[in-house]
Amino acid sequence: MQIYFFIYTIGCQMNVNESDILSEALSNYGLLKSKTVDKANLIIINTCSVREHAEHKAFSLFGRLTQQYKQSKIVVIGCMAEYLEQIIKQRFKDIDLIISQRYNNMQSVASKIIKILYINSNIPLLTTTIQKQNNNKIVNYITIIKGCSNYCAYCIVPFVKGNEQSLEYNDILKECTLMVTNGTREIVLLGQNVNAYNNNSINFSTLIKNIAKIKDLLRIRFMTNHPKDFTDELIQTIASTAKVCTNIHLPMQSASNKILHNMNRQYDYEYYVNLINKLRNSISNINITTDIIVGFPNETEKDFYETLDAIKYIKFGKIYVFKYSPRRFTYASKFIDNVSYYDKQKRHIKILEEAKKISSKIITDMVGSNQEILIESYINNTLEGKTKHGYKVLLSNKYNINLGKIINVKITGIKGTSLISNKIV
Repeated sequence: MQIYFFIYTIGCQMNVNESDILSEALSNYGLLKSKTVDKANLIIINTCSVREHAEHKAFSLFGRLTQQYKQSKIVVIGCMAEYLEQIIKQRFKDIDLIISQRYNNMQSVASKIIKILYINSNIPLLTTTIQKQNNNKIVNYITIIKGCSNYCAYCIVPFVKGNEQSLEYNDILKECTLMVTNGTREIVLLGQNVNAYNNNSINFSTLIKNIAKIKDLLRIRFMTNHPKDFTDELIQTIASTAKVCTNIHLPMQSASNKILHNMNRQYDYEYYVNLINKLRNSISNINITTDIIVGFPNETEKDFYETLDAIKYIKFGKIYVFKYSPRRFTYASKFIDNVSYYDKQKRHIKILEEAKKISSKIITDMVGSNQEILIESYINNTLEGKTKHGYKVLLSNKYNINLGKIINVKITGIKGTSLISNKIV
C-alpha cells in the first residue's frame, strides 16, 4: 500500500522550514506528498503556541480532521506537542501520535512517524537512512539557532523550544554550500533570536561573512533579531557585505519604557531609536519591519500612544501587531490581564491603520524608481521577484528571464502591497 502524507503548518517561518525538512525525510522513506488532504493516509499538523490564536486554530483543525479522516493516521508535532500534550490526548483521543520536538530533529520525528505507520505491517521500509534532499529552490531556508534564552515576560518560546542552542558552524556552511550547488541563490537564516548566534567563537557577523563567500550565492537574509544583540559589528557587516539584503526585522513590541521593562525586553525606547538611527545612517535602502503587542497588562492609554507616536516617527516598512494573550508558564501569566478586549481591539485597529498609511506611502514613493530584483518564481504568466529590501515585484511576462537571475527594473505601478514593473533597465 502506498502511503500519501499531507502537512498542515501553523506559525512562523521556522515551522515552515521544519515542515519542508520533514516532508523530504518522509519522501526518503518512500512516502508520497499529497497535494490535498483528502488523498492522505497520513496527516501531520505542525503547531504553534506563541499566540493564543494559533492554538485555537490548531484545536479547531484537530476536531475537524479527527472527525472527517478517521481512516488516516493523524500526528501532531511542534510547540503544542511539547506544551499541551496531555490536554491534546484528553480532548482528541483519535490522534495517533504526538511528538515533542525539543530534543528531536526532523529526521528523528520522521523515524517516529514511520514506526507508527508500519506497526504490525509486513510492508518493508524503502530506506532507513534519511538524507536532507536539497532541492533546487531559488530561495531556501536554514535554521542556525534554536530556542531562546531571553525569557521575555509574555513569550512561551523558551518553555517549549528550550534555551538558545547555536547549531554547528561547519554543518551550516556545508548545508548552505550544498543548497547553492543545487540551485539556491538566496539563503534565509532563521532563529527565534538569530543575531545571538555564537558557536565556538564564531558569531553571527562572522557566519554571514563566510556564507557570503559561497560561489554563486547571490543573497542572504535573516530573521528574527533581538535589538539587544544587534551590535555595531553586525551593522558594519550588513553595510559592507554586498550579498546581505537590507530588510531587517527588529521587534520593538512597545515604546513605553514601563511596558518594555515589564516585558523584560532588556532595552528601553531610547536605545531602540538610537539603534534604528545607526542602521539608517549606515545602511542604504534599508527597510525595517517590526512586531508590536497591544494590551499588555497595565498598558494605559498613555503607554499605547507612546507606541503609536513611535510608529509615526520611525515609519516601519511593515508592522505585525498582536493583541496580548496570556501564555501559561510565562512570567506575565502571573499578572492580571487587566486591559479589556475592547481596548485591545481598538488599539490593534489604530496601529494597523497607521501602519497601512505608512507602508502605502513607502511603496507609492517607489514608483518610478529603479530596483534590483532576484527572480524567484513564475506564476500565472507573471515573473515574481523581490527587491534587496524585501518588496515583491511583479514583472511583465514579455521578458524571458531564467529563475535565479538578478535584474534591474523600473517600478511602474502598484498592485496591493506588491510593486509592478514592465520595464527592464
